[in-house]
Amino acid sequence: MQTTDQNQTNVSYTANHITPREIQILALMSQGIMNKEIAMRLNISTETVKKHLKNIYQKTGSHNKIEALNKTKWLTASLLTNQY
Repeated sequence: MQTTDQNQTNVSYTANHITPREIQILALMSQGIMNKEIAMRLNISTETVKKHLKNIYQKTGSHNKIEALNKTKWLTASLLTNQY
């Protein structure tokens, strides 16, 4: 279990390094939308979506989508009402 200080460090690091496009992808991913649909909604290729996901995993120290979403859920919470 992480302490408050550790959580604040993770939040600070993530907020400073996750791009707006990566936040969009996280928001869509948090709704259960698959890579192909994310690509269609954002008018990018599925390979570009995968590249963004790879960057997100690296920046957050995650190994999969669920872990990345758990570490960045505060970023996507306000975006869930927006449609892409």
